[in-house]
Amino acid sequence: CVQKNDLLPNAKVSGEEDCLYLNVYQPMVHSSSKTPLPVMVYIHGGGFFAGGASPSIIGPEYFMDTRRVILVTFQYRLGVFGFLSTGDEVAPGNFGLKDQVMALRWVKHNIASFGGNPDLVTIFGQSAGGASVHMHMISPMSDGLFSRAIVMSGNAIAPWNIPTEDPLSLAQRQAEAVGIAQVDKLSTKQLVDALRNVDANVLSESIDKLKFWSIDPLTLYRPVVEPLCSSNESFLIEDPRISWRKGSYQKIPWMTGYLPNDGAVRAIAITSNEKLLNELNANISYILPMLLEKPPSQELMKVLKLRYFNDSTDEKWITTANAQRLVDLYTEAAFLYPIHSAVKQHVTSADTKLAPVSIYKFSFKGPYSYSFLYTFTHQDFGVVHCDELIYLFRSPALFPDFPHKSKEARMSHHFVEFFIDFAINGVATPLKPYRGCNNDNEVYQSMDCDVLEFINSSEPGKPFEVRVSNGRNEDLFSFWRKFY
Repeated sequence: CVQKNDLLPNAKVSGEEDCLYLNVYQPMVHSSSKTPLPVMVYIHGGGFFAGGASPSIIGPEYFMDTRRVILVTFQYRLGVFGFLSTGDEVAPGNFGLKDQVMALRWVKHNIASFGGNPDLVTIFGQSAGGASVHMHMISPMSDGLFSRAIVMSGNAIAPWNIPTEDPLSLAQRQAEAVGIAQVDKLSTKQLVDALRNVDANVLSESIDKLKFWSIDPLTLYRPVVEPLCSSNESFLIEDPRISWRKGSYQKIPWMTGYLPNDGAVRAIAITSNEKLLNELNANISYILPMLLEKPPSQELMKVLKLRYFNDSTDEKWITTANAQRLVDLYTEAAFLYPIHSAVKQHVTSADTKLAPVSIYKFSFKGPYSYSFLYTFTHQDFGVVHCDELIYLFRSPALFPDFPHKSKEARMSHHFVEFFIDFAINGVATPLKPYRGCNNDNEVYQSMDCDVLEFINSSEPGKPFEVRVSNGRNEDLFSFWRKFY
């Protein structure tokens, strides 16, 4: 779909408005062809402003090699085209998410014709796709369309997914950015009609004028709480943080996971760019809180300095020497805290025997990384946001294929099987004995359950290991709970 991927250096507008396509991948042969196969539906990420379902990036080969599932991928409208709202029935918003619902309804009604089981559908998504999956668990529009969910590196209660408070104001600013005059005198219908007359590329390019700094906020256009309109179905009827907290969502088996340096998706583009790093340090009391979706605050700056940059003697908080601290900060605030918070709240409100939740961490380091796309450098930033996708989907447009029988190819095979096993069984494969997050655990409120972590193996001939680690991090919770 039409987009400008600001995560890439020198990004250009690309894509087409005619983009709502869906791909169904079916194994050529499977062991019991008369038995319908489980269905896995992948929702791509990209901050609601970028991404797609092209097989050159989201290739189906690894899933098809197992002959165990039907894989579906699809596209949805992005940015201003998918998430503009006037706060009323003229443009209630969440159009991109409603595109996703349409795709899921199509799967429910038609996947049997492709050998799939419409009653065993798992939706999974990464980053904004993970937030989308999480919101489908909450939305009344998606009820009954799937029976499992995998929420990867992002969710509905993450700070970058907090609903837009004043969508009409954003729509008016958008109109001004493309030269529409006297927007405050236009009705919402006149406003939307005027925007529809603007060339799609011009509209997409103009979004940069609405950012407060550099390309931030990344998710300028995002989900909204919709007005109650009798003529339309509403995707979100309240803030997803409220829905999740009070247990108003589908209680189904789900799994969630994260990477050690998820926050690198934004942080390393800043720390590897001298101009941006200098600007951040010069205006840190304003920019840093805004990056965290918080208003500037002396209290926030004081505790952030103490927690992340306390040993920095330079008047500049962030340098190339301590750049990992910014990655850690963004990882914890934007990914780790929301993920573990969602698990904790689920355990308090759901019967975990009927709706178990599992957690994984992907820390396997291979020769390829998305960090090159974020920085266009070959510097090693560890395992960063999106790197697990290299092992789930063949991406010939971005990365070479793994050599046959290499440790990376074997890691890929096992990681795909791990996802498929969850889709079939509803719990993470017990690769090692581990304590699940459940109501039986007396200290579940402290997140005292285990995480299955995929790591590189030090043993010759062994491609990877699964390490069981405790998910409890009360220090993390107590710190970020004060702010989110």
